[in-house]
Amino acid sequence: MDRKTAADFFGRAVPDAFIADTPEAERPEVAAMLESSKGFFEGCARYQVVAEVVEAERCMAGVRVGQRYVMQGAHLDPAQTTGPVCVFLMGMLAQRVGIAFDRFGREGAVSLSLPGAHCTDPGPAVGGFGAVKVRMWIEPVPVTAPAGEQS
Repeated sequence: MDRKTAADFFGRAVPDAFIADTPEAERPEVAAMLESSKGFFEGCARYQVVAEVVEAERCMAGVRVGQRYVMQGAHLDPAQTTGPVCVFLMGMLAQRVGIAFDRFGREGAVSLSLPGAHCTDPGPAVGGFGAVKVRMWIEPVPVTAPAGEQS
């Protein structure tokens, strides 16, 4: 999604859905929680988390070196993601997205570096089936939608 679409999604659609799904949404605590989350939502609208495969060996899901996974908020962006979904790799990527979310919720500049990740299969060297390693970072959401994506 592009920056304008992301700003609308995280700035309006997500909070509206939260209110609609919360029976006690009229309570002051709920309004205060949403108000205090504005910086987090703005971070989700401005930045995306990218994982690029740097090593892949005998991956059952078919993950290959050079493939990328792009996450905007809790959403895997199919227009920018070039690799197959591997549940063992996704679990590890989710942990790193959590680190990014923590940064989005804090005031000040967002550190764009993230620790890399390794799928949960330990790899052939220690008796596992395969192994995938990725390098990860945070980058700005594109100003315009990636090719093939409608905004």
